[in-house]
Amino acid sequence: MAHSDLFYEPPKGETSGLPHDPFKSFVIPRPIGWISTTSKDGQDNLGPFSQFNNVSFDPPTILFIGHQSAYKRRSKDSVVNASDTGEFVWNMATYDLRDAVNASSLESWDDEFPIANVSKAPSRIVKPPRVAESPVSFECKVHSIVRVAGDTFVGNSDIVIGRVVGIHVKGEYITPDGLFDVLKAAPLARLGYNQYTAINNVFDMRMPMMPDDKYSAGVLGGSIKDVHEAEEVYQRDKAEGAK
Repeated sequence: MAHSDLFYEPPKGETSGLPHDPFKSFVIPRPIGWISTTSKDGQDNLGPFSQFNNVSFDPPTILFIGHQSAYKRRSKDSVVNASDTGEFVWNMATYDLRDAVNASSLESWDDEFPIANVSKAPSRIVKPPRVAESPVSFECKVHSIVRVAGDTFVGNSDIVIGRVVGIHVKGEYITPDGLFDVLKAAPLARLGYNQYTAINNVFDMRMPMMPDDKYSAGVLGGSIKDVHEAEEVYQRDKAEGAK
């Protein structure tokens, strides 16, 4: 027998009435922010965050969100370290590294790299180390941190926005035609409850464009050549419009 349709209003304190809160099962899949930091005292830290995404690609900017730690009764170590030092590294979480990603979620008082049984690789610009086994890593400088107040202690969230200042990509994950091999990397993604998924198929779709849109296709497609050409057309049209 099918369940009846649901509607509820969280601001009024209403819940779904289901045995598990379904909210985080709707905004899915979410890429994982596997964040490495170093404290102001020099201790390294590694932890996964399921609220993670890119903010912009020009300049490349990302964010991760840390809720308050119910165990430590304060912001997560990654947030504290990023705030204190102004630096962090994002490491791509993959299906092959899923056990290490999960192990690093332990809210230890120690360095989680050994707990996760992964190796440290030196970064070139920032102090926090990278996960050597990860196919892609972003070295980041903190742009800003925004606090979103919650209805409960744990609900208080810190949005850490970082400017990407260095990108590492292992050559074995670059295809002969110069694309990132998504299927080989099999990036891990968070669902709701205790569920995860990994990318195991891809397909292409091209967005529709207005007939007189001379700029967007090149930008959205990601081709460096097309982006440059779109920018040249934009600047030329802008200059001619100013005459």
